[in-house]
Amino acid sequence: MHISQILIFSAAIAVIAIRLYQKYIKKDKGKSGTETKPASSTSFPSSSKDEDYEPYSKK
Repeated sequence: MHISQILIFSAAIAVIAIRLYQKYIKKDKGKSGTETKPASSTSFPSSSKDEDYEPYSKK
């Protein structure tokens, strides 16, 4: 391969990589913009009734 062919091939790969990167970044921004949850939200409830529950206490 000549140097010019290597440069053209490298430039083409770079352009394709940049286009794919932009495509997925836009997709991720669309998801995060419409569906944001606060960071403090957890899947565990914070009620004291659930905290006092002991499954092996035989009450």
